[in-house]
Amino acid sequence: MAILLLAFKSLLNRKLTVFITLFSIAISVTLLLGVQTLKTETNNSFMKSISGTDLIIGSRGASSQLLLSSVFHIGNTSNTIQYKTYQELAKSPAVKWAVPISMGDSHHGYTVLATDLNFFTHFSYANKQHLKVQSGKIDDDMFAVVIGAEVAKKLHYHIGDKVIVTHGDGKIEGHHHDNIPFYVSAILAPSFTAIDQTLIISLEAMEAMHADHHGHIGALPGEKTLPVNNKKHMHKIASKDADHEYEAHSSHEHHAQHDDHEHDHEAHSNHEHHEHDHEAHSSHEHHEHDHEAHSNHEHHEHDHDHEAHSNHEHHEHDHDHEAHSSHEHHDTQEQRIARLLKLKPDNINAIFVGLNSPQAILGMQNYVNNFQAEPLTAIIPAVALQELWQFFNIAEVALDIVTVFVVLVGLLGMLSIILMSLNERRREMAILRSVGARPMHIFALIIGEAGFICFIGILLGTLLLYLLQYVLQAPLASYYGFYLEINMLTLNDLFILLIIQISALLIALIPASLIYKYSLSDGMSIKF
Repeated sequence: MAILLLAFKSLLNRKLTVFITLFSIAISVTLLLGVQTLKTETNNSFMKSISGTDLIIGSRGASSQLLLSSVFHIGNTSNTIQYKTYQELAKSPAVKWAVPISMGDSHHGYTVLATDLNFFTHFSYANKQHLKVQSGKIDDDMFAVVIGAEVAKKLHYHIGDKVIVTHGDGKIEGHHHDNIPFYVSAILAPSFTAIDQTLIISLEAMEAMHADHHGHIGALPGEKTLPVNNKKHMHKIASKDADHEYEAHSSHEHHAQHDDHEHDHEAHSNHEHHEHDHEAHSSHEHHEHDHEAHSNHEHHEHDHDHEAHSNHEHHEHDHDHEAHSSHEHHDTQEQRIARLLKLKPDNINAIFVGLNSPQAILGMQNYVNNFQAEPLTAIIPAVALQELWQFFNIAEVALDIVTVFVVLVGLLGMLSIILMSLNERRREMAILRSVGARPMHIFALIIGEAGFICFIGILLGTLLLYLLQYVLQAPLASYYGFYLEINMLTLNDLFILLIIQISALLIALIPASLIYKYSLSDGMSIKF
């Protein structure tokens, strides 16, 4: 105890050199622990990007490419699979749920992902956490868009704001779909995954944009495409069914011409329903009218939509029509036609699949990989993530080597400072010998000083690490979508710190041995 007290007072007598040594060791420790923390948190964040999904299915290719494009929205998204393949796989007895994914568009550099409402029900991350809505609500309207937390923050979007999507990934200026705008219906809470930097739309809306990009808004089964810019053709679709549906849809927007529409509707139906009288028709009581020409929708539902629209009582009618009615005054010509056509995509990029049993994963993967209709690849997300992480091993090793050398430099700095002070301290050692200190006491004094400096340096370095984590946590989450969790030191961290402490004591043996020899040769005589 007396030796430690003596060592402490000796250090106070050399404040500047001790401070420099402490600073170098503290910085070394902070860097070493910081790299370990960064590796751990990056790995955790990487592995938690998707959870609860048993398989990801895409076109034949590398598993890493499929994983990067579908989960992290990085890389090539041009490879597609047929939509009917998704429909067939979704009906498999082993499949519990399946979610189609399509990409290829962007908004100010952020990925636009097209899917259906099942995405919000089944997609999860970080130990099966589901996406949460921060504001607004998930709307099943065709032209509603749900945006990630970072998109909303960076672009200053609020509920109801207009969004224009761009064709392509945004790296090269692409075609802007100005005539098919979206409105923000919901903003997601931060998940610290790629979803934070994503805009989510419906598959039907993406198909409408792509149809419009090629000069037509879509096609009905067995009919020609409908030109966007030819207004006459929009009212002269070859199919009578489509013409009837378009006129019925238009009646929701022109109440002043409601009676004329009903008369036209009768004429269009060729008076095939003679028991239907005009007075009953005007009062919306058409229970005997066959609406086979209206895409097999029941006429009672059609009447109910008219009544609900007239009285603004949206309590039992179709939810799709409700969402449309609330936003129809925003619709462009192309959007109105797209709603009528109810487009479905021909191709998608990937399918997220959940199975009824974990035991079925390998069997289903083998079935998909040998799918006859088209070449497919099925990957297990957890396995693919682990394989992809192996590519970062070289970077991990390089970082570890750098940090070890930094710590070594700090310890060598401490050694050099102690060695340089030995000649200056020979007089101090002689005085200590004169008051009864033995050579072994002098040896222990040097070891104690080095150990004390290293211990304080480790404490300061650890405190500095936590301070930096606290300060950088919010900016990293805000600007880079990386959540740096503040945790206690792990056993591995403590083991590393113990090695540093032992290394400092071993290094101190060099100056301690020298001062021991000096004390033997000098004795109690004071050397100048």
